[in-house]
Amino acid sequence: MKEQIGYDVIVMGSGMGGLSVASMLASDGYKVLILEAALHPGGCSSSYPRKGYIFESGATTLIGFDEHQPLRTLERKTGIHIPKEELDPSMSVWFEGQRVIRYKNKKQWIEEAIRVFGEPEAQRSFWELAYQVSDMVWSASERNKFFPPENVIEWFKLALKNPVKDALKLKYAFRSVSDVMHSCGCSNPKFEAFLDEQLMITAQASAAETPFLFGAAGITYTNYSNYYVPGGLINMINTIIDYIRSKNGEIHTKEKAVEIKKSKGGYVVSTSKNKSYHAPVVISNIPVWNMSGITDGEICSYFQKESDKYQKAWGAITMGIAMKDDFPEEMSLHNQIHLKEGETIPFTSSGSLFVSMSKRGDEKRAPIGERVLNISCHTDPEIWFNMKQDYDRNKEIVQEFLLEQLAQKLPGFSKENILLVDLATPVSWEKWVYRKKGRVGGIPQNMARSLLDWTSNETPFEGLYMVGDTTFPGQGIPGVTLSGINVYYRVVKNLKKQN
Repeated sequence: MKEQIGYDVIVMGSGMGGLSVASMLASDGYKVLILEAALHPGGCSSSYPRKGYIFESGATTLIGFDEHQPLRTLERKTGIHIPKEELDPSMSVWFEGQRVIRYKNKKQWIEEAIRVFGEPEAQRSFWELAYQVSDMVWSASERNKFFPPENVIEWFKLALKNPVKDALKLKYAFRSVSDVMHSCGCSNPKFEAFLDEQLMITAQASAAETPFLFGAAGITYTNYSNYYVPGGLINMINTIIDYIRSKNGEIHTKEKAVEIKKSKGGYVVSTSKNKSYHAPVVISNIPVWNMSGITDGEICSYFQKESDKYQKAWGAITMGIAMKDDFPEEMSLHNQIHLKEGETIPFTSSGSLFVSMSKRGDEKRAPIGERVLNISCHTDPEIWFNMKQDYDRNKEIVQEFLLEQLAQKLPGFSKENILLVDLATPVSWEKWVYRKKGRVGGIPQNMARSLLDWTSNETPFEGLYMVGDTTFPGQGIPGVTLSGINVYYRVVKNLKKQN
């Protein structure tokens, strides 16, 4: 097998973390090769065609373009302009028979929360604190390019660059969203149940499990600019890929990285097409759980140890629906539907489902008069991987349950209008995006997990880096983009040292 050289950086995986770092490096003139195992690039932040429709990989919202946020940094650094249209309001929550509108305007949202949950003073106190902490988190993430710090020098620079008032808010890394909620005087149990399901979207954990430092950004994301990408998220992905190619970069789809070996002056990455590539720098956009399977020796041992720490992670049930458009004009494109108290979706522990739909008139995704919907909820992957002969029947049970919930609770939804429906489980996700056990959404937040207890973006092995939702800061398009930005600065710093 002939070894191909001439690359400065190899990126394994084309999710938003990998594409972010690849595009920023390409903008500096580095020769970048991206290897993607799947047919379609973008990983969990993409779209796929089916029978004339374009479905998103999952039900998802898009933020990160406001001041201090990662996608704005990406656009400014590269000059890329991601096609997008703002949504306001971005989401409705269907909760106990009523519509709760997640207004972008902060004061308007607080009044809506008071209308639904009462306790005016407590609600104002809680949400104003959440806004303060969230704004601090975003500004600090832009300011601190080398976080979490890896050495004494980085710790020293961290202390110098950050105002004392921000440091005082670090105490919220040790207090849960639930704890802060109660300390603000919020005692309505329905409010905590509401926060639980909101946090499952963003932090993959409940209010009692999520540190307020992370949770504040998670529960206020609807108060920032939310966007829709015409034609689906694949157009965001293709825009970035076109830019990388314009800068002499390459992307190879349907070419899976199957082995990484340390070699003189860097690494050799071998692929499913019986090819191998050499570069001084390799950046993995592959989840930490997959890495021990494609490495050996001390590198394999390192990733095995890291992945053993995070065996609890969610998979997803996702369902794509194409249907006739009978939805109300004022319908939000993103909707969270809460189940009755104590009720869960079969073969999951989810108490809600999330719905994203195509914009009316987006002919790239569905013909005029039709819409496509993506529905998702959390599930334990082990449930589905351990099923035997009942797997197909259990999928049908879940599908019928979800359709019934939509018919009951989502205005304009009728089973008679369905043109196509397709349900996927973690087993499907493992086949689609090659994530071990179909785990998606990263590693759940946990009060026992410190800011420093993350798999490092910069591994102990020179020239080998990690991006994506299993490294800091975790899940979501803004989160993985930030991981890519952080790795960009580390790679450039280390390459300059070598030269």
